[in-house]
Amino acid sequence: MAKIIPSILATTEEEFVRLLKMIEPHTDRIHLDIGDGDFVPTKTISGYEQLIKIETKAKFDVHLMVSRPEDQMYFWYKTKADRFLIHAETDHGHKDLISQIHSNNRKVGMVLNPETQVDKIKEVVESLDFVQFMTVHPGFYGSEFVESVIEKILEFHGQYPNVPIMVDGGVNPQTILRLIAIGVTELVVGNYIVSSGDVGKTIEELNKISNNG
Repeated sequence: MAKIIPSILATTEEEFVRLLKMIEPHTDRIHLDIGDGDFVPTKTISGYEQLIKIETKAKFDVHLMVSRPEDQMYFWYKTKADRFLIHAETDHGHKDLISQIHSNNRKVGMVLNPETQVDKIKEVVESLDFVQFMTVHPGFYGSEFVESVIEKILEFHGQYPNVPIMVDGGVNPQTILRLIAIGVTELVVGNYIVSSGDVGKTIEELNKISNNG
């Protein structure tokens, strides 16, 4: 069994509100993708401006696909977001940033892109609340599932069996059970849900598959 977490990637506030209204009634947690147009080609909304304004019962993960996450954390601490995901490829002092996030009573995970090796985070892994593996190249909805990441997840789970594993990208009924079988406990789903035409039914379908896994 693994938790399904729908994701939102929005380039305008209007798009964010539309996707939130679609997803919110069907989940207690949402994964918000933030891109700076530098680390990933897509430039999204700032995210923190929108979260400060909205009223919602949902909890938020914030996936910072940005070159310098440390430059914007001050603003995020003013929001209700309670978990942050920082990319391993953007190291400007990860130890200090992890410590700062924890001192603000939030959880933090490190994200590994498909080509990034597990060794990249070995110095901080014990201080993380979870690790997220990208099974697509980040920054877009609907990217292709990268099969080679499966082996990397297996390797990581063998080395660090007590660290929770999230996967983001290409999650659908065909990949869910494979991912759960190798130790994944949280599954971030974007395109498969938002393009389905019936968000509630799709989330229910994915939860049913996950609960039977």
